[in-house]
Amino acid sequence: MNTRCERKAMDRATDGVQFKSYPVPLEQVTAYSREHSRPAAVKGQYGTRIFIRILLLFAQSLSWKGAYRLGTGIGKLMYRLKLRRKTAIINLDIAYGEKKSPAEKERIYKESMINLGRVVINYLRLPFMGPSFWEEKCDWKNEHLLKDALNRRKGALLLAGHYGMMDLAGGKLGLCGYPVAVVGKNIKNPAIDRFVVQARNAMNLGTIHPKDSMERIIAGIERGEAVAMAVDQNMKKKYGIFLNWMGRPASSVRSAAYVARETGTPVVMGYLHQKGVERFELVVTEEIEWQSFPDEPEKELAINAQVQSDAFQRIIFDRPELWFWIHRRWKHQPEGVPNPYK
Repeated sequence: MNTRCERKAMDRATDGVQFKSYPVPLEQVTAYSREHSRPAAVKGQYGTRIFIRILLLFAQSLSWKGAYRLGTGIGKLMYRLKLRRKTAIINLDIAYGEKKSPAEKERIYKESMINLGRVVINYLRLPFMGPSFWEEKCDWKNEHLLKDALNRRKGALLLAGHYGMMDLAGGKLGLCGYPVAVVGKNIKNPAIDRFVVQARNAMNLGTIHPKDSMERIIAGIERGEAVAMAVDQNMKKKYGIFLNWMGRPASSVRSAAYVARETGTPVVMGYLHQKGVERFELVVTEEIEWQSFPDEPEKELAINAQVQSDAFQRIIFDRPELWFWIHRRWKHQPEGVPNPYK
């Protein structure tokens, strides 16, 4: 980390950190999460709220085998309906060119949709299962990387995205003693938005609204919180930075690099995946070292945003079936470069 970041980290020092060591007692994490997560009020929307309630009751009545089969079935149905297949194949062509055959690309698209189907059913079940589920049925891989990072008492920045079980990973963190929040936009339907926030709250996963969120993100890190930010978002040009994403420019997040520079917080990469009918695993892949260019601040941000992006791309190429290839990742392009989806 560069000298400026070290100085800022010392200035913010540990007096404001609420947690002495990690993992933290569960009741303390729960109280913290409830205090600092954004609210999600809703008026009316009774039809949607009743429908969500019915879905929850149905999903939670299923056996593990039944839920696994249903999630797989939902994914296969989306595949047969060719949900955003054109987008997925364009993305796979960009990523792999002729390195993979059309049949291999089709297989990745199919398996990606099956994973998405399992995310849907798991989101109706996992957040409400309590700490025992996360202790007994969800394994850690490399927990020490996150634990060591947080115990430096500078908080942590978690790089996340449209991968694996997405923000269900927060359940393993929040219900195993790690205060955590995710930056997530409001969903247009207020009833669905409230459900998502409540599901996250049930896992001790706080929600931070991305609009004017920088103050809240930095404050959380200063308190010793781990903040998750998606780095595979397609950003509007005025908010993003063009980075190399799988060999082609993509408008990408620069705010994660900015947060790392301003706070001196450790940056950690990881994801949650389902590895069996009733078995899950949270994988912490690496801590990402800061590349220092203190005399060139804009270059420093750009280089470190690319380093963070490269870390996420590595996990995609390692297990491509876990990424959401239906996402229009290359929608915004530099001036004069055509949109690949048109």
